[in-house]
Amino acid sequence: MSWPTWRPGWRRSTASAPSAPGSALALGSGSLAAAGVGPKAALLDRALAAGLPVPAGFTIPDGDGCPDVPSLVAWVASIGAGRVAVRSAFGAEDAADASLAGWFDSQLDVAPADVPAAVDRVLASARRHDPGDGPGRFRRDVLVMSMVKARLSGVAFSEPGTYDDLVNVTPGTAERLVAGLVPGQRFELTRLGRPAVGWPRRLQRLLAAVRRVFGDEPWDVEWADDGTTCWLLQIRPITAPPLRNETLTAANHAEILPALPSHLMTSVIAEAGPDLFEWYRRRVPGLPADRDFLHVKAGRPMINLSLLEDMLRHLGLPTALVAGSIGGGSGRRDPVAPARLLAQTPSLLRLGLAQVVAVARSGANRRRVAAIGTPPAPTFTGVVDDLHRAYVELVTGMFPLSSAIGPPLGILRSAGTLFEHAGRHRTITTELADRLAAIDGPASLDAFLADFGHRGVYESDIARPRYADDPSVLGVGGSTAPRSLPERTVRGALTWPLWALAARPLAAREWFRHDAMRAFAAVRLAGVALAERAVVDGRLRSADDLWLLTADEVRRLDGGWRPDAAFWAEREQLRSELASLDVPHVIGLHDPLPVAGGRRSASGLQGLPLTAGTVTGVARVLDEPAACPSLAPLSGPGGSAGEATGPEAEPIVLVARSIDAGWVTTLARSSAVVVEIGGDLSHGSILVRELGLPAVTNVAGATGAINDGDRVRVDGGAGTVDVVERAAARDLQPN
Repeated sequence: MSWPTWRPGWRRSTASAPSAPGSALALGSGSLAAAGVGPKAALLDRALAAGLPVPAGFTIPDGDGCPDVPSLVAWVASIGAGRVAVRSAFGAEDAADASLAGWFDSQLDVAPADVPAAVDRVLASARRHDPGDGPGRFRRDVLVMSMVKARLSGVAFSEPGTYDDLVNVTPGTAERLVAGLVPGQRFELTRLGRPAVGWPRRLQRLLAAVRRVFGDEPWDVEWADDGTTCWLLQIRPITAPPLRNETLTAANHAEILPALPSHLMTSVIAEAGPDLFEWYRRRVPGLPADRDFLHVKAGRPMINLSLLEDMLRHLGLPTALVAGSIGGGSGRRDPVAPARLLAQTPSLLRLGLAQVVAVARSGANRRRVAAIGTPPAPTFTGVVDDLHRAYVELVTGMFPLSSAIGPPLGILRSAGTLFEHAGRHRTITTELADRLAAIDGPASLDAFLADFGHRGVYESDIARPRYADDPSVLGVGGSTAPRSLPERTVRGALTWPLWALAARPLAAREWFRHDAMRAFAAVRLAGVALAERAVVDGRLRSADDLWLLTADEVRRLDGGWRPDAAFWAEREQLRSELASLDVPHVIGLHDPLPVAGGRRSASGLQGLPLTAGTVTGVARVLDEPAACPSLAPLSGPGGSAGEATGPEAEPIVLVARSIDAGWVTTLARSSAVVVEIGGDLSHGSILVRELGLPAVTNVAGATGAINDGDRVRVDGGAGTVDVVERAAARDLQPN
């Protein structure tokens, strides 16, 4: 047969090579899936048949004996390899919904004469999961592949909806990396641009080829680069995606919401996230559908800045436009990409048309949004639904108007004439300020409230009263001194056409917000009226309790739910704790939160976030999973170590130097995991994510800094581990 081999530069050539030895099935024949071989070998077979760079190899089907040594020696010589890798390709591995990555043995750098013994060792490892040959027995195929003389190797995660692939890389072969014995170097490999020459570009091309052949699905790819070719060694579905620390920004929310918004408003904003990003997706095909546009961090709604920057990368626009438009910035500084910009011309035209239409239809849009909440909703569910709709209408109505304003204002700012034009411009917001300053008695106050009573301080949170609800926030008296207008200049005259482009959408935006606040005020009134009735029948303690509830909790009030005293005490305590935090306006999704009143304890340890979640429990520092019996949880007062007695038994936090699939029984008895050495794409990390255990990996010095029996707090999302109480301070009894 004609066997595909690979040469530098991905030029495919054909060289005469013998068939697989004995009754083995050759990789690249396209026959393995039909023969019932497991996905590990079948996917490589399909990849090689499609022209991807997979080392030459064959599969020994379950039940077939290993080819004789002379046949193996001849086959290895025919492909120009000196050594081979013998790996499991069992049916229990790499399913779409779970992975036993690293569970079974692989034998690397095997001489041809030693292949039969290596096959026996791999087959023997099947007993770890399937000790018998009963109904649950799985296929036990064995894969033999030419060894790659790797200079670098690693693991890459390719996920749809992202514009960068996550990569762990290490020198030489990657068995220590995937076993979690070394962390490797983690970085993001762009899908859009072209990395520098060398292995990053070769890996980028390999991952693009994987997506082309297998589809843009979640793929876990093991690879090795020999200096000329980046080889595909294994491909499996991602069953538990790694955490990506996307950058969040308070941005516009910091301007329109109080420092700590109400629980109700925060939850409604979070629920609105998919609807808001859908506005962009309708106009820009290809944007990700499964990434959150809004997140809640420490009780504050925050915009996914990374997603907005990725949208600009998708369009070929510079990412700096995001920071210039809404503030903040993640540090990305991707330049204009002319080719993508040209390819995205239809999307850019749709966005431009939305700006033109928004200005032209501003009057109709204002009337539509102002009508929300009229008549008042008769139920709490209706109030929440009206608030959701009003918020979505407000933000999506502002999107195109703000986009129309941004570019000309940026140019005017650079030209130094922005203040000259803006200082003479009048909007409904300017009128509000002027009328507010002119209040000098009851008559002028009544006139002001008639026109602006639906506005208020931090009015985008309906928990805050409007001016009509509480005129005292307006003060008494004011200044009516005339404004000093900026001088006109020649440069201002020359840039006036640009100002003309911005002035109309700027005025339309302020009017739109003004009328949208009529809807917010109406929804607030309806909510307060229902809350007052709920006070009468005992569902709420006071009308202001409404703002302490999330949107889902408010809906539950319609069914007669009555939060008890413990609920209110816990919620108020949470609000107090959240209010004490000074949260940065730009922060990572999984960054640790600031600690109220000072810095984090010196006992804090930092690692790579692996699985989100927070657990406080008793540390068990183990060298190997054989120490599993000492994992019995500590009981509460009066109990002894080694006994889990009742609800007071504390969670167990496993602390280990490294882990792999052999730790599964230990992990099953743990509530959180701290790993000292290992990358977030290793086999052990995959297993921990699949089990859903809050976990932090690559925590340098963890097994030395944490003692067996210490009480520790693990924040898997933030990647932090804190010793809450030392074992010496506790009354621990020996096992």
